Amino acid sequence: MRALLTTGLTGLVLALGGCGPAPETPSASAPQEAAPAAAPSRPPAAPAAPRRFEFQGEGVFGGEAVAYRMIAGDTLVPAPEGRPGARYFSFTYLREDGGDAASRPVVFIFNGGPGSASIWMHMGLFGPRRIAMDDPVNPPVTAPFALEDNPYSILDVADLVLIDPPGTGFSEILPGGDPSDFYGTQADAAATAAFIESWLIEHDRWNSPRYLVGASYGTTRAAMTARNLAGGPMNRSQRMTGISLDGIVLIGQALLSPDGANEAQAAGLGAMAAAAWYHGQAGEGETLDAFVAQAERFAVEDYLPALYLGDALQGEARAAIAAQLSRFTGLSPARLQAENLRPSTAVFRSALLEEEGLHLGAYDARFTLPATGEPGRPDPVGDDPAMAQYTPSYVAGLRQYLDETGVAIDAPYEAIAFGVNGAWDYTVRPPASDAVEALAGVMRANRDLRVMVATGQMDLVTHTGSADYLVRHGGLAQDRVISRRYPSGHMPYLGDDSARPLSEDLRAFVTGGE
Repeated sequence: MRALLTTGLTGLVLALGGCGPAPETPSASAPQEAAPAAAPSRPPAAPAAPRRFEFQGEGVFGGEAVAYRMIAGDTLVPAPEGRPGARYFSFTYLREDGGDAASRPVVFIFNGGPGSASIWMHMGLFGPRRIAMDDPVNPPVTAPFALEDNPYSILDVADLVLIDPPGTGFSEILPGGDPSDFYGTQADAAATAAFIESWLIEHDRWNSPRYLVGASYGTTRAAMTARNLAGGPMNRSQRMTGISLDGIVLIGQALLSPDGANEAQAAGLGAMAAAAWYHGQAGEGETLDAFVAQAERFAVEDYLPALYLGDALQGEARAAIAAQLSRFTGLSPARLQAENLRPSTAVFRSALLEEEGLHLGAYDARFTLPATGEPGRPDPVGDDPAMAQYTPSYVAGLRQYLDETGVAIDAPYEAIAFGVNGAWDYTVRPPASDAVEALAGVMRANRDLRVMVATGQMDLVTHTGSADYLVRHGGLAQDRVISRRYPSGHMPYLGDDSARPLSEDLRAFVTGGE
């Protein structure tokens, strides 16, 4: 994962702004205490010495035996104008027996939120060990949890760097630092680019092919970081950095959503059809891909024009649209008519399995929990059927992995920090462009930059329709963009039937193929 989007969610809620209760306002009649005297000012405490841990391991990845070295530790990233910065904690995996390291691809990986650590892609897809789940849609939610070797890591073909932004994982803003220097679209991208530049300097990897992989909000981070790595006077760093990329992978893209209510409604139909097919409510006797393709064709050719007509669509024509919509969503024509032919994701999640007393996960519609009224209440993330069930095993598994590798840090590892999410500044001020323009711009300037867009078909947050919309309307160089779909959700590596093809596609992508 992950993102929390902004409803978007990748989070889920995509931008889950303002998590937590609002502060109470004192009554006008209530007695007020005098404000305490200001504490005497003093210089901020010096940051602790950078932490560093190393571990030698070996595993079989892509069918090949690989010896590797893990380096887990801090990288200090300064803030503008001499203010205290932050220390980024990261996990680096370097192949030890792979020939010329200087020319070996390096992949920089992060999740989203904003406010999410890299735990999800680290322990789910890229790391040498992964969370063990006999049934990924019914994962263990109480101890004991377990780890297993991860055959789908691409460590056989690339070195890997898992990055935790400040406020997540073990990363933190230094004493006296200002969160606004890191908690914002532009600030985060500049700091991430600074981390990557520092890593390249430390490891002397200037001749290695370089890739970014971002999930959910991390796709926005990837696009903005790519522009900052290239450099220029409009970037926050005010430097001509000149660090080019070979490729960017967008998992559950959160850069661009369809414009307008009609387009957004039609774009979401394919994901609803996929979920209805999975739960046996639609598409009986058809394959997932064939059924979703029919739904998407209907969305473009019939559903979108019908939505445009609005209340002018009446009689038999309206009934015909409702019947077709029922065929693809599994909801009754009467229910669809009651929703004005516009079932929201929340309505769909609660209505599809209503008779069974279940509601669907937003991040991954394969997951269900007993219905308790409107899905997402009271907590749209903590109570999400997918997030609620797979999070415990990831959190516990990460701690087990730290023990295995000797990363001894006596502090909580922040998997998702909602305080970071609530404090995020999404503003991209002129003359800077937005993330989509940033991605299109770096593709235009770098004729060799390729982009891979990967989406889970059961993702109801950053769904396949939104991914297709980015490819078609983002101004990207079409001959250098590839799109891939997987039969899972927001984390399209939950389950071998998704992890295997995603791993194969990533391996081909970073070695120069498609």
